[in-house]
Amino acid sequence: MRQEFDLKTAGIDVHPAAAFDPLPAHDDSLFKSEAGRKAFSFRHGLSGHPLFDLPSLIQLADRLAKQNAVYWSTGNIGTSDRWEAGTEGRRPLMTTLENIDRNNSLVMLKSVVHDPVFGPVIRHTLERIIDLSGPALQDDLIGVRATILLASPHRITAYHIDAVLNYLMQISGKKQFRVYDPTDRTLLTSEELERYFAGDANGAVFREERLNDAAVFAMDAGVGVHVPPMAPHWAETGDDISVAVSFNYDLHSIERAARIHKVNRRLRQLGLRPQPPGAGRAADRTKLALYGAYAAGGRLWNKGSSGVDGSIWYPPRSDRQ
Repeated sequence: MRQEFDLKTAGIDVHPAAAFDPLPAHDDSLFKSEAGRKAFSFRHGLSGHPLFDLPSLIQLADRLAKQNAVYWSTGNIGTSDRWEAGTEGRRPLMTTLENIDRNNSLVMLKSVVHDPVFGPVIRHTLERIIDLSGPALQDDLIGVRATILLASPHRITAYHIDAVLNYLMQISGKKQFRVYDPTDRTLLTSEELERYFAGDANGAVFREERLNDAAVFAMDAGVGVHVPPMAPHWAETGDDISVAVSFNYDLHSIERAARIHKVNRRLRQLGLRPQPPGAGRAADRTKLALYGAYAAGGRLWNKGSSGVDGSIWYPPRSDRQ
């Protein structure tokens, strides 16, 4: 029988805004100058918070499973594998979590930004990052989301890209985290981006010969890494269970680029060789107009996703100074 996690015994008050600073006394220069451009590491204060103990996370998973807001996979996963790998024949979610120390699994808990227990801490952290980042992020922001990731020892999370600004914070355990340059078109091609935004979550293709071209971060408890939008990345955990939180920001600039990539994919299918977003203002405006006309005609455009949380929360601007 699972041991129930008692919030009162753990001293957790879930309703007020979190009474702690998840990024205490932090230098905001990197957040303001490098966010969205390059990967960088930072320290955070979430590690050791009792809310992220395994019994509490198992209860969260039980709540989220009822909302179909959990992804999990089990078995040997390679850097090049697709998100579907390991999802066939897997054990039930609760069994997977209770044995995650030895079953080579990855569990992703989504929609935590709206959870009545975790939500206040998650939203407080999301807004703290917005405050550190300043107007550049605030003015580009659509909304925010977050996903909690639990992984077995020596578990690989396959190479992929995400259409969000990402702050990954390691809560417990260790991982080696590799992040690649999102602007290197010899690594991440326009065709791969077009496939991704057309709905293929596995659009980015890992190339073994480019293994050492990544920035490598040794993440342990209390370390965070910023991942720019569309930066390819993958991870491998250490000797213990890994718990991390991915704090994500949807941006108008990425949504705009996504629409152009979707139009480019259609043009490429017609035998043309379209220029990528940003190659010319006139071309971009024309493609955005085409996208608008196509969408107005009732045709659907898929948005790529690699399993990142699909729910969104809109922070009130009046709360941000």
